[in-house]
Amino acid sequence: MKNILSAALIIVSISVNAQVIVKGKITDKNGNPLVGANIIVKGNNDGVVTDSIGNYYLKVNAANPTLIATYMGYINQETKVSTTKGQTEINFKLKENANQIEGVVISAGTFETSDRKRGVTLQPLDIVTTPSATGDIYGALTTLPGTAAIGEDGRLFVRGGDGYESKTFIDGLLSKKPYSSNVPDLPSRGRFSPFLFSGQTFSTGGYSAEYGQALSSALILNSNALPRESQTDISIMSVGLGVSHTLRKEKSSISVGVDYTNLQPYSQLSPRRFEMNKYPESIGLTLVARQQVGDDGMLKFFNTYSGTRFGLEYPDLTVPGSMSNISIENKNNYSNLTYTDKLGKGWFLKSGVAMTIDQNNLNLDSYLVDESNKNVQAKITLKKNFNENASVLFGAEETYNYFNQDYNEVSTSFSNNSNFDDFETALYAEADYRPISKIALRAGIRGERSTLLNDNNLGTRFSATVKITNSSQLSLAYGNFYQTPEDDLLRFTHNLSFERANHYIANFQWEKSERLFRVEAYKKDYKNLVIYNPSEIWNGESYNNAGKGHSQGVDVFYRDRKTIRGLEFWISYSYVDSKRQYRYYPKMVTPSFAPTHSASFVAKKWIQSITTQFALSTTFSTGRPYNNPNSSEFMDGRAPYYQDISINCSHLRTFFGKSTIIYASINNLLGRDNIYGYRYYSQPNANGVYEAFPLKSDSKRFYFLGIFITL
Repeated sequence: MKNILSAALIIVSISVNAQVIVKGKITDKNGNPLVGANIIVKGNNDGVVTDSIGNYYLKVNAANPTLIATYMGYINQETKVSTTKGQTEINFKLKENANQIEGVVISAGTFETSDRKRGVTLQPLDIVTTPSATGDIYGALTTLPGTAAIGEDGRLFVRGGDGYESKTFIDGLLSKKPYSSNVPDLPSRGRFSPFLFSGQTFSTGGYSAEYGQALSSALILNSNALPRESQTDISIMSVGLGVSHTLRKEKSSISVGVDYTNLQPYSQLSPRRFEMNKYPESIGLTLVARQQVGDDGMLKFFNTYSGTRFGLEYPDLTVPGSMSNISIENKNNYSNLTYTDKLGKGWFLKSGVAMTIDQNNLNLDSYLVDESNKNVQAKITLKKNFNENASVLFGAEETYNYFNQDYNEVSTSFSNNSNFDDFETALYAEADYRPISKIALRAGIRGERSTLLNDNNLGTRFSATVKITNSSQLSLAYGNFYQTPEDDLLRFTHNLSFERANHYIANFQWEKSERLFRVEAYKKDYKNLVIYNPSEIWNGESYNNAGKGHSQGVDVFYRDRKTIRGLEFWISYSYVDSKRQYRYYPKMVTPSFAPTHSASFVAKKWIQSITTQFALSTTFSTGRPYNNPNSSEFMDGRAPYYQDISINCSHLRTFFGKSTIIYASINNLLGRDNIYGYRYYSQPNANGVYEAFPLKSDSKRFYFLGIFITL
């Protein structure tokens, strides 16, 4: 949470500490003004858009900065400004982009969130100032269409898909464990600060052949380039402390940070549902290094470590009224090393290796579980631009996955060890082609092999976009996607094959004058899902790939930065019809993580006179299904509707010449006692009835207060 309020500093820094004013005009190659083009300062989010005749006016808080001019459908252009020489007028002439001719972009299933896109949907700044997210990347994404707010879990659930179907990639490489470990009713959070990344591509389906092993969704995070300057940041929060330092050289930088979180002081002031036997406590370490190589090469390395432990008293769900102590200790380390470069003659190289090491120790009184997971992925991608209308990329990746679990029952002395390793090899290729300026086509193919499953797959991807008007376009996408069964399923048998989902997507998008509207219809067909007999969970022979399912629906999104002066807001709505037979489900039913209707509203208002931003977010979804063992029908229960209203406030002050941010937020402002579903005790009471235990949050509200100082 230490970076939550760095956002407010970005918003006002150019107003408070401006050094020079740069102005100019942005046009196309024929001199026609580009209305609404972006002009930003490289390395941060400072920027403005051009007016009705292509002019811009920008206050710059940096010495000799590099300005970047961007416009959808045109090639980005960079120019270094010599502020020391009084250079204050810079004009840009942009050329059409080989991959975005006249604004045609393939948008089906994808939200581009980089701060260099004109069609920006969600920037790091948006993530940390969305009240319901409390600085969590995944929490902010649940305000976008296609996602579901699963309050007891915290992972991404996309378009009727399970949480394991969404994968996270950092600079193109897999992060095997992107979420913190959790216990019942305490949802997990993302492990990474949004300010580590310049932008995100969030694909709700139909994503590129470069990425695999995700049935529903791919979140692609792009790490920052060189920072703007050296600085030290100090965080003082109601839940902990943090400090980080960045040292910037001409062509390199290194950043180190440490943060400590302990919820004991906070928990003693706020009532909780369960008694804590170990208050949540964690320590995080971050190391990020960057080195420019030559004119265009960039070598990046970052490493994050987190250690967490906590425990609580929780119903053991055998006999009503009985409680058990649950405790968990987790250690996680993620390392990522990448190298990118331009090779000349239209060639571009992207390569890297990533490693996840995760150790999880779970103690539930009656049994102990120790799990360890090691995942290493190496990847290389080459891209060739032939001309302004055609390009191709191809590459290969190798992933090694090792899993070990020791299970021990205390009362019976029963124990079980499960361990395996798997080498997964993938080859992929993808081509982009623009036959005419108003049409964009993309076709890809991806093949994979698993040594553990002794199985192969071959998936195809296809996307097409046609420009309808200067402000609107229609996109279509199709693809088949494969995923290796989860580690928990491979503990008892390896006689399984890849799970599969076919995606069909149609998308309409309109964008004009800082307003964006999109509507997308989709269908997913699932095949080869893993099923097993829940009464014989230890019996590997009960596992097979006979499961199936479907998910279909409509997503609607509208974002507006202009209609009301100084107010930015977005509205999301999703309808999903999802049914599946998988895992222990005896028949096709709507799964417990797929609400039929979901909607979100987020609004943010900056008041310059008091250098403060106020924000509000609200999320609503219809009740989710759950299984009631007292009923003869499977999964026919329905929980109440879900609603959350959250607010926050970001205030910038300067103390002793240092920028200081005071931040406060309240999640679930109205204190609604949301019930996500019900668990049932495994043994009936004296009347033969299985008693229910409501599944809901540990506390009704969450309060956060932080002070963030930049030295």
